[in-house]
Amino acid sequence: MILWIILFLLVVGISFLLALRSMRDYQEIPQTKTTEYGLFRIRQIENFDENILNSLREHINAESLILSIERLFKGKQTALVVFGPKKVLGNFADRLNLLELEDYAADLNHEDTSTWEIGMKNSKNISSENLNNIFKNMPELAGEDQFFWQVVLGKHQTQIRAAFFNKDSQRREVLIPLLQDLGAGELVKIPRPFSKEQMMGFYQLRSVANDSGMPVLTSSEITQLIKI
Repeated sequence: MILWIILFLLVVGISFLLALRSMRDYQEIPQTKTTEYGLFRIRQIENFDENILNSLREHINAESLILSIERLFKGKQTALVVFGPKKVLGNFADRLNLLELEDYAADLNHEDTSTWEIGMKNSKNISSENLNNIFKNMPELAGEDQFFWQVVLGKHQTQIRAAFFNKDSQRREVLIPLLQDLGAGELVKIPRPFSKEQMMGFYQLRSVANDSGMPVLTSSEITQLIKI
């Protein structure tokens, strides 16, 4: 009995150390204490092209800030939003017809929401064709189904996450495997040694991992990843 207790404590200790070591990868998060961030709906979606994204990234990289572009789905409805520094996004408010929103991510809970990270299967051989309109493989969502697609940009970093919300656990079991396979083999789910609560926290923070599993994507590739 004592031997089993020792072995159990040893396993728990090793697991904790591995998780702590993995957590160190998450070193870059939006510095909300020094920079005011906000969430905005992009109402002039046709103006959100690679040229505007290039300009946004120049501002972000110059000050080592973070920008998150997110495609939100609820049933048959969809919206494109951007989370970033207000002082930067203010320069594009007219061209993109930005509308400030409450942060939906703050209301998500890990009990009813599954969150996962996405990486490139072969980062040295990116197929733009497979990145183009990945939502064409979307399963049909019912009115209570909510799917969130998050592309976070740091300085020379790209992080992709997805999340699915529905209080019905059976519905989650059916749809999540289909949603994890949107990338036609190009984009794959990355296994992470974190709890559901921790993964939800990373999504809400829009943090960027040093080992995100993604190469630095061009603005053209990023706009492909969020368009429908």
